[in-house]
Amino acid sequence: MSVETDRNWFLLTSKPHKDEVAEFQLRNQGYDVYRPLAKRLRTQRGKVITKIESLFPRYMFIHLDDGVNDNWAPIRSTTGISSFVRFGTEAARVPEALIIALQQQEAMLGERAIDLDRYHTGDKVVITEGPFRGLEAIFEKYDGEERVIVLLEILYKQTKLALSPAQLYAA
Repeated sequence: MSVETDRNWFLLTSKPHKDEVAEFQLRNQGYDVYRPLAKRLRTQRGKVITKIESLFPRYMFIHLDDGVNDNWAPIRSTTGISSFVRFGTEAARVPEALIIALQQQEAMLGERAIDLDRYHTGDKVVITEGPFRGLEAIFEKYDGEERVIVLLEILYKQTKLALSPAQLYAA
């Protein structure tokens, strides 16, 4: 007689800079783990290089049942693992649809890299396209891969504007 259980995705945190080690150790123990990855452009010793890093540093997903067939005890003592993300006393469950969506987005990104070092908060930039073409703005932050947020002074008031990073160049 076998016991049927529902498997769910749960969210784990790893220790700082130990994502890759934690994933490797969990896989070695036979766990089904998903750590979304992204290619990122980084500046290293004055050169721009492409590195593959965690899309969500310090977070990964693990596929487990509710403890009937999977032993959760070794997970907490796995090298690189900090803990389960919890809401109250319950480990945070992640909907299967979210995992599938993340995997599809990761596959779509493919060879494209996210340039996280091009602009920094406070940098002056110039808008190259659209109705604000030629105006100077202040870079605020990246909002995903496809957008950046800049501050543009309109009528003596700073206004947030979302643009594609391709629509900017450093002033």
